[in-house]
Amino acid sequence: MTTLADEMKADALEAQKFSRKHLVMELDFSEASIQELELQCDSIEYSMRGGRSSENVDLLTNMWGAYLGESLRRATGAAWIEDLAAQVRRIGLRDNEVTVHPHEQVRRRLNGSKADSLLTFFQQARDSFNAQPKAQESGGKR
Repeated sequence: MTTLADEMKADALEAQKFSRKHLVMELDFSEASIQELELQCDSIEYSMRGGRSSENVDLLTNMWGAYLGESLRRATGAAWIEDLAAQVRRIGLRDNEVTVHPHEQVRRRLNGSKADSLLTFFQQARDSFNAQPKAQESGGKR
């Protein structure tokens, strides 16, 4: 059985393959690649057959949401979560008390909201996760 983490890693890999093939863009899970992704959000009308169709927005939301989240997970150690009580599938990342939803952020940005910058989201989420006190590891010095 595939875990949510495995599914998100696979979707992030698909984002890398898709972006390399169709957008001639390398994604490497860095902050700089999030900036490149941000720039692509405004040009999907021209770079994809069908432009900003609902099908394309759904496809990119799944791939780029997983990529954005996986970039955050690698930078912070946060864990993938799924809200099973939601009426629609809601995937996020959680570290202690902080939860963010990268797929929702990508969808808002693809639907034209420049105020929902992917780079700003990444930076703010990373900083919030990193500001959280980490749980004490067992077996530490006394």
